[in-house]
Amino acid sequence: MPRPPDDLDTTAVDSGPPPAARADVLMVIADGAIRAVPFAGPALVIGRAPDCDVVIDHPKLSRRHARVTSGAPPRVEDLGSKNGVTLGSGARQAGPPTALADGEAFHIGPFTFVVTSARASDPSSRRTGVERLVVDDPAPERASPLIREIAASGVNVLIQGETGVGKDVLASTLHALAGRAGPFARINCAALTPSLLEAELFGYEKGAFTGAGQRKVGLLEAAADGTAFLDEIGEVPLALQAKLLHALEAREALPLGATRPVAITARFIAATNRHLPTEVAAGRFRGDLFFRLDGVTLDVPPLRERRQLIAPLALRFLAEAAARLGRPAPAVEPDVLPTLEARPWPGNVRELKAVVERALLLARGAVVGVRHLAFASAAEPAAAPPASTAAAATGDDLAFLTAEQRADRARMIAALDECVGNQTRAARALGIARSTLVAKLALYRIPRPRG
Repeated sequence: MPRPPDDLDTTAVDSGPPPAARADVLMVIADGAIRAVPFAGPALVIGRAPDCDVVIDHPKLSRRHARVTSGAPPRVEDLGSKNGVTLGSGARQAGPPTALADGEAFHIGPFTFVVTSARASDPSSRRTGVERLVVDDPAPERASPLIREIAASGVNVLIQGETGVGKDVLASTLHALAGRAGPFARINCAALTPSLLEAELFGYEKGAFTGAGQRKVGLLEAAADGTAFLDEIGEVPLALQAKLLHALEAREALPLGATRPVAITARFIAATNRHLPTEVAAGRFRGDLFFRLDGVTLDVPPLRERRQLIAPLALRFLAEAAARLGRPAPAVEPDVLPTLEARPWPGNVRELKAVVERALLLARGAVVGVRHLAFASAAEPAAAPPASTAAAATGDDLAFLTAEQRADRARMIAALDECVGNQTRAARALGIARSTLVAKLALYRIPRPRG
């Protein structure tokens, strides 16, 4: 009996859950770009032919090169191609389907393919074709094969998650795994006023404004051949978003007061606790900038959805805090870890670290018990969006300041804004020493400009 055509092949290769339930996605990675192809059926055929599910017009691919089947585990099968399919264990040509380990990649020519499960996309992400991939543990030593492939691809990455979940850790992990020659340069877009933020991002020339005594290199230029991490990207004012968009598209930036742009060779990683498609729909964020930043979206879930990490994280934070004090990590009573695991952790990993470090100090070298765990007052799990500038930081974060100190803090922010982040000029304008200014920045929790 003749074998049916490849696209009608009914050979059973897996009895796992249906693709719709698993929300499986085939990630195609090449040339600094990532394409997400959802499984509309049990399998996807890759090749140059127009009737393939994943059409790639490249000489390394045959017309019908390979079939990828969704399931647990997913499988890949070479369809008698000329160049075969390469896995970690070697090349495959024809033969039976090969099972793929969780997150294992396979390669065809310069293209890398990974089958992963995406978080169920909301309607807005369905319309834009954006697939959101969940990253349970952002630490480098536990990075999945897919994260390693994304890091190496050089594609722009958007990281989403509540405040304190470890978005910055994931960004630094992507930079470290990419092996880029340049630095990891970070800026918190929510911590600076618009004029300070523009100066920090793009820099300025000598004489650009009164008191600009020397050229300042902006973060986008300083991150040459490295990674520019734009934390809290959702807080960037609309007027500045247009300039940032041009920097991403043209790969050049114009410092304040300059007549010639400087080249931008950094890779961009952005992070936010806002839902940017909603912000775009509301007119608070540029849609074209969103699509430029969103090569691939990575979601870091809140700690309450990653309870298996609470105990190991707590023990690690305890050991690190003890090492900084020059002492061995203390023992913990049996009920400490279950108590930590039962908490909702509205402040996520950042809150857990603060509670553990505080417990170490309260224990005074003794065994850490539940009595040493000082939790913040109860709050809803979903954190409120951060203030858009350092000047707007009020409430519990600054409850320790007196009215006089709050007024002094406001004067310092105004001086820094007026001097475009130049700390020496700001100190002179305030009539204080620069060292005093730096000390007060720490006391008043004002992020230090890089200049």
